[in-house]
Amino acid sequence: MNAGLTYRRLQKNHRNIACTYCKLAAFLIAFSFVSSVAQAQEVTDTFKVKELETIHITSKSATQQAAEQSIKASVVDTRQAYQQPATLTELINRTPGMRIRQSGGLGSGTDISINGFQGKAIRYMKDGIPVDYLREGFTIASIPVNSLERVEIYKGVLPVALGADALGGAVNLVSRRAQPRYLAASYEIASFNTHRATLSGFYTDSAKRWFLGMNGFYNYSDNDYKAKVKVTDPNTSNQVYDRVRLFHNRFTNVYGEMNAGFTNRRWADELAFTVSVFDLKLQQNHPALMTDPYGAVTGRQSSVAPTLRYKKSFLQKRLFIDQFLAHNTVRVQRTDTLAGRYDWYGAFYSIPGRVGESRQPALSDIDYTNTTSRTYVKYLLNRRHALEFNNVFTEVRQKGTDPYGPKLHNTDTSVISLPAIYKKIAAGIGLVSHFWDDKLETAIMGKFYHYRSSGTEAWQARPILKTDAVTQTGNNQGAAIAAKYNFTTQSFLRLSAELANRLPDQEELFGDGIWTVPNFNLSPERSLNINLGYRVVNTRKDALEINGFYRRTKDLILLVPVQPPYAQYHNIQNVKGFGLEADGVYHLNSIIAVNANFTWQDIRLFKLSSSADGWQNNARLRNTPYFFANAGIVADIGRVAFKEDRLKLYSHYSFVREYYLETIPKRLEPGGFLGLFGSSSVNTELIIPNQHFWTAGFNYAPSGNRFSVGVEVKNILNQDLYDNYRVQKAGRSFHCKINYTIQ
Repeated sequence: MNAGLTYRRLQKNHRNIACTYCKLAAFLIAFSFVSSVAQAQEVTDTFKVKELETIHITSKSATQQAAEQSIKASVVDTRQAYQQPATLTELINRTPGMRIRQSGGLGSGTDISINGFQGKAIRYMKDGIPVDYLREGFTIASIPVNSLERVEIYKGVLPVALGADALGGAVNLVSRRAQPRYLAASYEIASFNTHRATLSGFYTDSAKRWFLGMNGFYNYSDNDYKAKVKVTDPNTSNQVYDRVRLFHNRFTNVYGEMNAGFTNRRWADELAFTVSVFDLKLQQNHPALMTDPYGAVTGRQSSVAPTLRYKKSFLQKRLFIDQFLAHNTVRVQRTDTLAGRYDWYGAFYSIPGRVGESRQPALSDIDYTNTTSRTYVKYLLNRRHALEFNNVFTEVRQKGTDPYGPKLHNTDTSVISLPAIYKKIAAGIGLVSHFWDDKLETAIMGKFYHYRSSGTEAWQARPILKTDAVTQTGNNQGAAIAAKYNFTTQSFLRLSAELANRLPDQEELFGDGIWTVPNFNLSPERSLNINLGYRVVNTRKDALEINGFYRRTKDLILLVPVQPPYAQYHNIQNVKGFGLEADGVYHLNSIIAVNANFTWQDIRLFKLSSSADGWQNNARLRNTPYFFANAGIVADIGRVAFKEDRLKLYSHYSFVREYYLETIPKRLEPGGFLGLFGSSSVNTELIIPNQHFWTAGFNYAPSGNRFSVGVEVKNILNQDLYDNYRVQKAGRSFHCKINYTIQ
């Protein structure tokens, strides 16, 4: 009876949701119709014009259009860094409001923070498609800049075209395809035995009826830099700090994709078939915190991922459809079976009877079978209004083996061999409108999310039974509005607001089978996000942009350390904050340009009802930077030695104010203005100290852009740089990169 009642309630909920979206769609269409009638006389008058004056047509690049839309987006133009040995994480970190925390060297895990939101609240896209189906094979930690055209970073509100239940924003990686025919290759060699290579190309026939493309990269690094860790003093047996070289930290990653298809046909504007292949291997020198040394723990991921994408315009290009399909299996392996342990100096100590260096030995082999379908439809109601619809369906099926993993009580059945399934739908509908000769642009959006997951919890202190299988379902809705007003062709104001919801995803609920343990009690995140910004640019491309934001979030999902070496996603009851960011560029002359930006944000806990947690009220969100700034100078010099040569000199500096590994009471924070001066009085091991990162380099192209050489020194001051959970990054390093392009 209860089951029937629950089912009827679910049916009623779905009917209510469907009704709500039908009403929203009807309102949007009616609104557009009324606006069309009001504009009829204007259109008639336009057609009565018999003579035209000289018309000057100007167009903006895709990068400019992305940066100037009504929904706030910061755009990283990676083309400007093709010739430099720069990483994608460095370029993004120079963007205001953005911090990417990386757990070590090349290829290590990353956590991105956008205006205080972090973790899974930020979604990743590749050409507008959620990239979860590629897992760690295609991430900002490993993608070379030469593989991309640009990176679009959305803060707060997401456009309907990016179908995801992101709470704080999204990162859209736009693939490189700048010319109709090109072949480009690069090779970089650097400190710590680092090697990075890229190869990309695209070819289309003269009539642009078919095309072939490829994109691939190879990364390798020993990552054997020195780090400051705690070791045992052999004379006193006390824990003391020493600087040791990481000896088991190697990373290898190969990624390649081939695509082919047809364009400009009666039955398709574009039909593209792509096959992506990747293989990733990594050694692990320590757990999430740099507390224990490992010398034999390894991980691996691999997959072959075919995808299909179809684009077609109908009704004289008023109706546009974009359909994407992907189905693949990612194989994830972890090995920790060593009968002994290593110390930080690489010395091995045999321990008979012991299996594994960590507290969870493993010989796991897990298959994640992914299905992704994305349907985007855009309909031009008239020349001023466009209706958009987007629906993204994702399904992940998890199944594997691990002889050392948890087993069902009194059986040899591995819990990880039991199927776990996660399904999610993220749908949205929106109306984009232009008024007053395109001075005002608005976007109204409604969004709906649904998920269903089932699996068995394997991380508990009691015997695990087959009846412990858990099924979770959830429905959520969201709404957003964005507006942009152009004062002139060179300045605008934009405002966006959103009531956002985000469902817990598969990894947050079930863990990752390695270091993240399950938590089936997670609630969806809910947040009110408001953004307000102003931008002005002059004819010399000098620009200034100022943005403010406000966030009020309930049940924020945050990854926190639990029993070492494990971490678990928890709900943080109430989080609120506001912040300010500014970004500017100024050209001193035709050769030299300077740029600078800063971000200050005040993200704090509030209204914690538990008496045990009351002391945390008004405390800053843990492990979250609250002030960071960047400055740079670039000199672009032509005709240095030859008629077509070009030399670019550059230097970049980044500063991150100290922040805290754990939650600390507000009374223990620095007492200076906005917390920017002085230091906290808490234990220094809880403080991630002030950090200064200085990079300088040059690149030289002797004849156009066909061939170039770039040299760069990172962390010139050889500072101790800490990142996610106080994991130390590399010291000073030297890099050299060679590029060759045929167009």
